[in-house]
Amino acid sequence: MNMQTSQTSHSHTTEQLYELIERKLHLLREMQAMAIEQADLVTEHDMGGLMSVLSRKQSLMESLQSVQEELAIFKDDDPEARVWSSPQRRTACQSMVKESERLVQQLIVQENRSLDSMNLKRDSIQSQLNQNAAASQIQKAYESNAFLIEDSVAEFTVEG
Repeated sequence: MNMQTSQTSHSHTTEQLYELIERKLHLLREMQAMAIEQADLVTEHDMGGLMSVLSRKQSLMESLQSVQEELAIFKDDDPEARVWSSPQRRTACQSMVKESERLVQQLIVQENRSLDSMNLKRDSIQSQLNQNAAASQIQKAYESNAFLIEDSVAEFTVEG
């Protein structure tokens, strides 16, 4: 009977692990979809839409953090000592872990691309602002010189 209780406890634990991994994978898939949407919005320069996506993504990040905290209790377990309800359940969980790791790597790449794109856009805007400021200074200098030239010509014609 003691063995039965131990197996039920382990089975319940592995079932919790399975459900947490499944939830993590689901959240990562949602984040991947948002990362694609985010990249499109960056390309379109849609800052309003981007802010909305980032807000929704923050909520997903918080949920993912919560799942990660719940998974922490399994960190020190020996994976070989876990008792699964079936070998298929264990294999399915392993597959979800691999898929999660793959998605995390993809998300890192997508986030870096979006960040690079945003930085390029920011630099482009800064360059345009600098060019506009320089053009404004040139125009003011020209207007100032034109005014001085007009004054000089007017003085010349009045005196001459």
